[in-house]
Amino acid sequence: MKTCAGAPRRCPGRGGFTLVEVLAALCLVASAGVIASFGATALLRLSAVAHSEAAGLAAASEKLEELLATPAASRAAGNDETVMAGVHLTRIWRVRADDPAAGLDRLEVTVRWDHPSLTLLTLVVAAP
Repeated sequence: MKTCAGAPRRCPGRGGFTLVEVLAALCLVASAGVIASFGATALLRLSAVAHSEAAGLAAASEKLEELLATPAASRAAGNDETVMAGVHLTRIWRVRADDPAAGLDRLEVTVRWDHPSLTLLTLVVAAP
C-alpha cells in the first residue's frame, strides 16, 4: 500500500473525492432541484389558469350561440350560474336592441370565475 508523506493533499495514483468536492456537487444538485420545483409549481399554476379560461370561453360561446339561435323578438337579458369542466362560472348576458345600428342587436355575454383568480371574460357580437 502506498503512503504519501509531505504536504500534498492527494497522493498520486489514489482515486476518490475530497469532502469539499462532494459537498460542492451536492450543493449543485440541490440547487438544480430547487429550481426545477419552482418551475414545476409555475407550470401547474399556469395550467390551472388556462383550464379556467378555456372553461369560461366555452361557457360564454355556448350562451352566445344560444342567443343567436333565439329569434330577435324573444331575446332577453339575464344571468345564471353553471359548472363547466369543474370550474364554477357566473354568466351575465345583455341584449341591446338597435345597437350599433337600426335592425341590429348587440349581444354581450360576460363570464366570471374566482379560481385560481378573479377573472372576467366578455364576448360581444352584433346580430340581426
